[in-house]
Amino acid sequence: MVRICLNVLVGIPASGKTTYCQQVVALPDRKFRVVHVCYDSFIQIDVSYDKFRDEAGLYKTRRRTLLSHIEAIVIALQENDSCKIEELLSDWKREFQQPLNIPRELESSDTVFLIDDNNYYRSMRIEWLKMARKYALGFFETYFSIPLSLAEHRNRHRGSLINQDVINRMYTRLEKPCGKLYRWEQNFISIVNTVDLDIIVEKIHHCFDNPQHAVAAELKLGPMAQSKVHLLDNMLRKAVSSKVAESKDCGMSREELQCYATMLQKRKKSILEQIRSNGQDVPDELLPKLVKELL
Repeated sequence: MVRICLNVLVGIPASGKTTYCQQVVALPDRKFRVVHVCYDSFIQIDVSYDKFRDEAGLYKTRRRTLLSHIEAIVIALQENDSCKIEELLSDWKREFQQPLNIPRELESSDTVFLIDDNNYYRSMRIEWLKMARKYALGFFETYFSIPLSLAEHRNRHRGSLINQDVINRMYTRLEKPCGKLYRWEQNFISIVNTVDLDIIVEKIHHCFDNPQHAVAAELKLGPMAQSKVHLLDNMLRKAVSSKVAESKDCGMSREELQCYATMLQKRKKSILEQIRSNGQDVPDELLPKLVKELL
């Protein structure tokens, strides 16, 4: 049976996700197929943000439709049903007005799907994990950890400029992968500066060899104590102040600094909301590292 891996990308616009996909596709002598599922081509949230915002439920509906189409393609690949695959690819083109390319030169070979989307909410990513568990697929996340200022710079120099407010909103709301609070998110790679393709290939093959499986309902630990949430709040405040001070030393203008400080405050608030609603307790000694990872 064909082995399949879902590589779910996480990052704000202009963080390097599509470049990463291009590098994986261009790998010489790779032994697996690459299917690039680029949301910018099929759903286009970045350029159609206002439309999705104004039509209630439209964005979720389009995401659900895309995911169900990928699920059907995964099943056909596992069954090596070439006729069904052709039919599903025709359906895809009719639905999304763009073709999905599944290379033919490596027929019946292992296949990695690059889920090239912002995936800024954890709830978006867990839908792909559910699919991986249902069909015994490999699964891992690639998180693109870059400063907001760098994303802004890259955005100004890209072909299709994205509204800066959209990038700011996604930066504020992005829920970083955090294995300390969510056990299922322990399997991720963080891209900080450059992409180490050897590590990526090793991770893909590891996930081919170690697919996900259906699991019994995980025992949920009690929520984080309110006193610890308060401690975390104070630590986040200090971290925000430190980041603002660092940016001031780097020569940011007063206006830029105020905007950046506002974004960090919104992000701090979003993180605390995540902790209160979904967070599980963690030992005190891990809190500083937790703050660094989340902020």
